[in-house]
Amino acid sequence: MALSLSERETIINFNEAESTASAYTHNGRLTHRMEHLERDRPAEVNRDYNGDFLIPKKWIKINPTRIMSDEQKAKCGELLRSLK
Repeated sequence: MALSLSERETIINFNEAESTASAYTHNGRLTHRMEHLERDRPAEVNRDYNGDFLIPKKWIKINPTRIMSDEQKAKCGELLRSLK
């Protein structure tokens, strides 16, 4: 039975005492990427007894998209043009 979109979740779990995070996912792209990392970087990525990926906690980032006003965009454009 196929999972619904809301059931295809990704759960990342870590605590302050350990340097690794546990990542459980039903996202195909993320699973594929983690499998490549597991193969290419076995010292950093492996799986636990549940099949969850164990990764360095320092890899976990929250990176929101910056929202800029039109004025800020114009200033950045001017700065970039002046660097040429």
